[in-house]
Amino acid sequence: MPSETTYVHLDTITNAVLMSKGFTMSEYKDAVNKPIKNILLLSAPKGVGEYDSHTGFRMIRGIAKIQEYFEQSQNTNVVPSKWIDFESVELMRQLTPVEISELLYIAHTYTHLHSPFYYKLQNNYIHLTLPEGITKVYYRKLDQFYSLLSVSITNNLEKKINDKRNVFLFKKNKKIMRLPMSEVKKLLPLLKEGVVFSFKKLKMDQEVYEIPIYLAEDRLKFVNRDFPEKDLLGNLCFDEKKQKWFFKEERGL
Repeated sequence: MPSETTYVHLDTITNAVLMSKGFTMSEYKDAVNKPIKNILLLSAPKGVGEYDSHTGFRMIRGIAKIQEYFEQSQNTNVVPSKWIDFESVELMRQLTPVEISELLYIAHTYTHLHSPFYYKLQNNYIHLTLPEGITKVYYRKLDQFYSLLSVSITNNLEKKINDKRNVFLFKKNKKIMRLPMSEVKKLLPLLKEGVVFSFKKLKMDQEVYEIPIYLAEDRLKFVNRDFPEKDLLGNLCFDEKKQKWFFKEERGL
């Protein structure tokens, strides 16, 4: 089922993103060219992965095993999803006690003490699932986030369109053009304030699909509720005939 709302709040100083849901494994594979090789689980029950005596964390090594872990986390919601990726086991085992304690701090408080990107780990991400169900991810390169968001929004719109077609017309699913990263980047001023993309209120006007974007800031409790029209910032639009994405502003910040 497509997501009814997607909350996004981007901090460009720390490269941290708050979202109302994590990305699916298929979205990750569609958006990122370089797969994750290894991860340290910052919070995990016994039996998941293998124990690393140097850090005291459990770890998962190998692309296939990591994909299996991600899919299990998303499908069952049982396995805690707090992890940091790393390139080399040898370098990871050179982490100092202070650096290991910083990782424990991040897992406990959901924020960093110093830089969230470690030379010895060469990590591209720190992934944290907060108690409220919000996902917080640190990205070494924000282009990785822009690419993932473009895939997520495209998939949600595509599913919405096909759900309606299948119910009423019994037609085959259609594919739509992926939202370009250049258009995602144009939304940067909005993403920095905290917004909700409402697929629940998706409209169609003369072959143009309009996804309303509402100002949410840090009102996480209201993410899944209907926002008043005074909070409408604009619509992210897809012109099906022209196969073009664009943003239609309703009001400024």
